Amino acid sequence: MMTAEETVFILWCRLTGNNPVDFGDDEREAFIARPQVAELATTPYAVLLDAGITAARRGSLPLERWINAVRTVRLDFPAVRTA
Repeated sequence: MMTAEETVFILWCRLTGNNPVDFGDDEREAFIARPQVAELATTPYAVLLDAGITAARRGSLPLERWINAVRTVRLDFPAVRTA
């Protein structure tokens, strides 16, 4: 079973057109260790995917831009609204 952080990595790879197998263990661990990944990992998958699609451009998806898109999408996503 994948961790939430590994799910972020796999989704990032898919959104940027990278093959996760092309990354060595050290590269994968370094990516997962980034503080932005921890924040993204707390996001519901549907929001993460929608924000990732919104933020990705031409094979690029900076984690900071993805987090900003998540924050925007969360405001409009009924399942994650809080009272």
